[in-house]
Amino acid sequence: MKWIDKFAESINCFAGEPIRKEVMEGSQRIRSSSSPSKKAEWIKGAMEKLQALVDEETQKKIMIGTCPHTYPKGRIQKLGRRYERLGDLDKLLEIMRNDRSWKGRSYYDHPVRDGNIIYMTKVACNPEAHQSAKTEHEKQLAYCHCPWVRAAISEEEKISPIFCYCAAGWDKQLWEGILEKPVRVDIIKSLLQGDDCCTHVIHLPSNKEEVGE
Repeated sequence: MKWIDKFAESINCFAGEPIRKEVMEGSQRIRSSSSPSKKAEWIKGAMEKLQALVDEETQKKIMIGTCPHTYPKGRIQKLGRRYERLGDLDKLLEIMRNDRSWKGRSYYDHPVRDGNIIYMTKVACNPEAHQSAKTEHEKQLAYCHCPWVRAAISEEEKISPIFCYCAAGWDKQLWEGILEKPVRVDIIKSLLQGDDCCTHVIHLPSNKEEVGE
């Protein structure tokens, strides 16, 4: 499913049809062939409408539910089996940190644990371009994985940082699959907040036995 359709579906699920119609107004003109300027202008307006119509927690739920990508089930199952066999989350995190199956870099965004919180800082989408970038603007474009955010950066449009909770949906799939329990994911750093990286935090179950301590 395309991102824009998933966004509409998630709004309808968490906020209802009337709000979906209002936020998605004009979306029929925004498709893959649209220019970055049109995409940036539309998504900025859509996020402003969303913020005006629903509370922050609902915004987050909508954006997390918007993630259009399905985390590879094989990876989740493999990590889940390893966690069950090891019985120790820190050992699993070490395995994940040592993984280099994405362009020779960490597929799992270098997870680091502090108590019942796991910090995951995303690797650059285009590592070579990010390393060779001469300006902050070039670094941002090379770092971000999202075409909608890249369009906004390219056009210097300021859109709400809540938008990046879409990416949190990716990590939510991973950790709920490994732990087989609901987890909360928050974003503490993002390009849209003015940071130079994007860091997600995963709140683990509070029972210490459940996280291998």
